[in-house]
Amino acid sequence: MPISIISIAKNSIKFTSVRIIAALAGLGLTLYAATILPPEEYGTYGLLLLWLMYVGLATPGVFNAAAREMPVLLGKGQEKEALRVQNISISTELLYTVIPTAVIIAASFFYKDTVMRTGLLIVAAAYIAVRISNIWSIMNVMRERFNKVTAGNIIIAIVSPAVAIISLQWLRVYALIIGPLAAYILSLVYYWTKGSINFSFNLDRQEIIRLAKVGIFLQGLSIVTIAFRIADRTIIASALPLEQLGLYVFATGFLMSALSLFEDFTRVLQPVLWRHAGTAESIFKGFKDTRRIAVYLALGTAIVIPLAQLAFILIATLVTKKYVDSIPVFNVLSYNLYLMAIAIIPSLILYSSLVNKQRLLLLFYAIGLAVSIGLDLLMVRLGYGLIGVAWVTISTQGLVTLILYYLIKNYVFATAAEFRKFAIVIAIPFLACLLFYFIHVYLYPAINNIWVFIGISLAAQIVVWALIIGIFYRNYVSAKEFRLIKQEIRDAIAGIRPGGTN
Repeated sequence: MPISIISIAKNSIKFTSVRIIAALAGLGLTLYAATILPPEEYGTYGLLLLWLMYVGLATPGVFNAAAREMPVLLGKGQEKEALRVQNISISTELLYTVIPTAVIIAASFFYKDTVMRTGLLIVAAAYIAVRISNIWSIMNVMRERFNKVTAGNIIIAIVSPAVAIISLQWLRVYALIIGPLAAYILSLVYYWTKGSINFSFNLDRQEIIRLAKVGIFLQGLSIVTIAFRIADRTIIASALPLEQLGLYVFATGFLMSALSLFEDFTRVLQPVLWRHAGTAESIFKGFKDTRRIAVYLALGTAIVIPLAQLAFILIATLVTKKYVDSIPVFNVLSYNLYLMAIAIIPSLILYSSLVNKQRLLLLFYAIGLAVSIGLDLLMVRLGYGLIGVAWVTISTQGLVTLILYYLIKNYVFATAAEFRKFAIVIAIPFLACLLFYFIHVYLYPAINNIWVFIGISLAAQIVVWALIIGIFYRNYVSAKEFRLIKQEIRDAIAGIRPGGTN
């Protein structure tokens, strides 16, 4: 039985609905913070955020290995074994959190700046809350309890910006860290009371070693991929003034909000795909449906990119005028929305316990990271600044994405001709949205009236996408599928109300 894209969409809509709420609330917080905090202080927040990101990577990998195995075990009905693996991995993870927490606290004493020192102490507490809450959330996702996770996400989406906005005038930079801390503590309380995973403390030396042998590569992959994503900000933080980092973080914040909408789809897809592939007759049949899913991601992200560029120009020009210099940076970085979104499909396949090619993923992301850092430093040295770094970011991501699709061709495509045809199908939307970069860069300065500029761009987008969909994607976008999606949206909305399933 093939994977139901509509079913995946139905459950992902639950996450996306909450994500939209979170994005709007986060946007309100960003805009409000931009009116209070200058770019230098926003840069300090970016530095604290980097600390939180990096310490989050410091885990033994045991939990990652267990989370990868669980969908297959549950799909085969081996619930007792799945529970045992879960409990051992979480027990190991909880013990290990002491080490990164101690590192953050110790690091705070090396900063002379009071804001950074106090901020790192708050980051230490936030790290604990975020990590434990995410563990319970992930285990509920692996059991496909999407309504439970949706409720947990609602708590985070509402509480985090609310606390930050209320305390921003008083606490300034600290408020941006305290907001998530309060939200994740409340979400953790929710999971312990409503999202039980039947956890009990359990340590088994042999099982920990077995999981760690796999987990060390999975965790290495997590470290490298996240470092790959934030290498640009790290280089800017070390080589350019805080004001420049603030402009860049402001632009990437909008990008991550847009990307998260598409990540929700893959978040639901992950356990379903792994369970489906684990019970399919062959690996090829298990992953065959990912081709169509990748096309939807490519087309959807490509359509969103020029719209996101217009939205950012409008906001930066009319609302957050201090950050107007970040417009050129966002125009470039926005193309990572497409490149990062479609890369999730081959990553899920190579990362799965069935294909077990996480070492190849690790290798090529490590190469991409090294190339990215080297070119970022070169761009800064040559004086190209933020724009140069942004172009390096999307170029290296594009190279890695291309390699990942080449690595999965034998698991998804029967012939080389099928693979070449597929590559063309997912490349067309990217080439089309790339056209709007030049339209926006050269048209925007030439027109004094921003509303005329937006009207011309929107009209051009409607014409271009109507032609492209009508010529190349008629089989993917039809009235019948829209009716099905519409009905599933209604069911999804009903499902997240009290009494819904999952």
